[in-house]
Amino acid sequence: MALIECGECGSTVSELAAACPNCGAPVSRRADASAVRVVEQPRSVGFWLGVGIFLFPLMFSWFLLRKGHSTTSRVIGFIWLGLSLLLMAGQHETETNSHSVARSGTSTAAPAASRPAPVDQPLLQVTASQLAQAYDRNTVAADQQFKGKRFQVTGVVDSINTNFLGRPYLTLRGGVNQFMEPQFELDRSYESYAAKLQAGMRVSLVCTGSGDVAKTPMSKGCKPAD
Repeated sequence: MALIECGECGSTVSELAAACPNCGAPVSRRADASAVRVVEQPRSVGFWLGVGIFLFPLMFSWFLLRKGHSTTSRVIGFIWLGLSLLLMAGQHETETNSHSVARSGTSTAAPAASRPAPVDQPLLQVTASQLAQAYDRNTVAADQQFKGKRFQVTGVVDSINTNFLGRPYLTLRGGVNQFMEPQFELDRSYESYAAKLQAGMRVSLVCTGSGDVAKTPMSKGCKPAD
């Protein structure tokens, strides 16, 4: 059944009606087809179609192109489709970058794991006199050789003292003069060792060089070599 427009008042009338219910004018069944205007009922977006568009817009948004759906429904549906495509593209790019970083980390870590373990280098052996002479000749060169490095030094005890922090240290004979004897600070755990020393005893220490003070060689973290 189609709906037509009344020729008198313009109201919508069924083509099967005998007269217009609004104005009472008879309905002509031989109306020219060009004068008949079929009124289409708009098609609503059903619940399940809406759920499908929300969850799977790439598949269900195209159903909005069917005859009867409003322009507003189509605009909203295809905007959501576009946003979904952008989100999927961004997620894919993020995953690709993550995989690239993971592969890069794996390839970087592999050579490191295959490197052989470093071999301990033997300690540099030096006497207290040689250490003092090295700093007297060239402080820069001596720092490059001893500062921050572990070495074994041998010499004769000149004095046993404590510094301003109360840590024990020794001076060994061999300095340029009696006021510039090399100094060797012991760890606190070796206080008992220092207490047993006497001037004139020959000792061998393993120390870390800490530079010099006015050409006097200084060392720290010392402990007995044997």
